[in-house]
Amino acid sequence: MLKWIKKLNIPGIAIGDIVLFLFFCAVAEHFLSGYNLILILRNCSTLLIVAIGMTLTILVGQIDLSVGSVVSMSAVVVALLNNAGAPLILTILIPLIMGAVVGFINGILISKYKLDFWIVTFSTMSIMGGLALVIANGETISTKNEALNFIGNGRIFGIYTVIWLTVLVSAIVIFMLKKTKFGYNIYSIGGSESVATASGIKVVKNRTMVYVLSGIFAALSGLVIACMTNSGSPTVGHEYTFSAMAAVVIGGTSFEGGKGGMVGTIFGTMLLRILASGLSLMGIPSTWQKAIIGIAILILIVTDVISEKRKNMKGLRRVYLDVD
Repeated sequence: MLKWIKKLNIPGIAIGDIVLFLFFCAVAEHFLSGYNLILILRNCSTLLIVAIGMTLTILVGQIDLSVGSVVSMSAVVVALLNNAGAPLILTILIPLIMGAVVGFINGILISKYKLDFWIVTFSTMSIMGGLALVIANGETISTKNEALNFIGNGRIFGIYTVIWLTVLVSAIVIFMLKKTKFGYNIYSIGGSESVATASGIKVVKNRTMVYVLSGIFAALSGLVIACMTNSGSPTVGHEYTFSAMAAVVIGGTSFEGGKGGMVGTIFGTMLLRILASGLSLMGIPSTWQKAIIGIAILILIVTDVISEKRKNMKGLRRVYLDVD
């Protein structure tokens, strides 16, 4: 059975998803219900949109810590604009522009002025998170709009609009990474910045664009969350930064950059949401859920590192054998 699975060349994270799914089907009542499966996909959508941007920044060998705060700020801005009677197009565009501006600031400070990406994105995380709390006065802002509600809770052909949106965005980014010059540049910069520069790739421009996209995707997730919940919470994105980071890393994208991609991130996001759903249906308290999910992430990352080292050692042995 194991040999047959290896021949299929299925990614390890995909096998992990399947095993975890079957486990909860066996032990968690109602896990296999249609309602719960749709709920898992909806919850995957908001996290995956953020994780898309995080994938891009990690592929260029960096991190964007500000995404969670941008999610919160976007949700608050959507609620405020709608309650103020702003046109629908502005209610949608302004949060996305805000995310792009935050990403541009991150990208310029990091790429052009060579500031540490941890410090820069931590600073913008704090600024945006603080502004969201101030603007919302520390409270969740309720809102209602039929068009916005359709984005978060409407259905097309029986499937939630937000799921269609996430599939579309994911497909576009997968195509971009695999088939466009920009995607090639992202992998080149992550693989070796000096080599990329020597090859004529504009590192500052491309890396800044990556951060702009990260900000836009985070803002889009905040917009979707506001549409789903009919509210804007200044703290709704607090856990998204590290959840997105975990989804990307356990999906096989290396912190060193230049390795991995969107397919692994999709499976990583699904694993986190399947795990959270299964634990909830088993009646495990939310406090314990976080600890269990953290342990699971740690085990997956350590296993992946060990597996990668073994592959590298086998590769070296092959080289030595060929030389002999």
